[in-house]
Amino acid sequence: MFRSCLLVILSLLMVLGAITPMSNVEASVTTKNSEKEKENEELKEIIKKLRLRIKTLEPPEPVDIQDPPWRELSFPAELEPISDIIHNGANIPFDLIVNKPDYERPAYEEHWHSLGGGRWSYVPDRIHYALHRLFTNYDIGLSSWYDFEHNIGFSIPMFQDEEALNLYIVTFQTEVTDVYTTGNQVVVAGNPKRNGVQVITITTADIKPSDTEENILIQLSTRDGHEMDYSIISYVPPDFWAKQNEKLKERER
Repeated sequence: MFRSCLLVILSLLMVLGAITPMSNVEASVTTKNSEKEKENEELKEIIKKLRLRIKTLEPPEPVDIQDPPWRELSFPAELEPISDIIHNGANIPFDLIVNKPDYERPAYEEHWHSLGGGRWSYVPDRIHYALHRLFTNYDIGLSSWYDFEHNIGFSIPMFQDEEALNLYIVTFQTEVTDVYTTGNQVVVAGNPKRNGVQVITITTADIKPSDTEENILIQLSTRDGHEMDYSIISYVPPDFWAKQNEKLKERER
């Protein structure tokens, strides 16, 4: 009887000894599968992020893109030579609000990197801004102003004069001396420089367009009338802020 019990116990131990390694193998396989699934998920997330970054950097397919990389506004219908505007146009006042004669334009800035969200990383846009030395904007819309500053690469004081609408004109590598206007054209004349940046403002009340439904052509030129760059901007009347304030008052009523 004792020998029979001993044999049974030994048999059970042998069975348990065989089962235990199998359990360890199964646990090991399960752990490895779990780790592999985790690695696959991480890899999928990395691929997803890289695809989004590429999307912010370049067009989805190889394509030729003319400058500017977005739809340019149309030129005014009637245009006069710059030299005629300098000699016969109205010489209008301007305020110099930024003057950095030693400023050197950076080739690349940290916030243009795609890891920053890609808002300013699109290569055609970056090339556009690098190609030009004249940029224009109204102090209308904080989001568009935010993009404007980050695209040109530095901060500009914004005043938002409630009595008048200012047009902000950024000129790289040019010392502005005069501003002239005729019809739907504005000529910003100055002396070319190797470095430097200036920001001037003019009031739209001094621009008396021949057609208020057309855009305004801003031209950067030498003092003797040779064009260096241009920008087209829609015409916004000088009473813009007055109308905005009136709309705000009506809402409050």
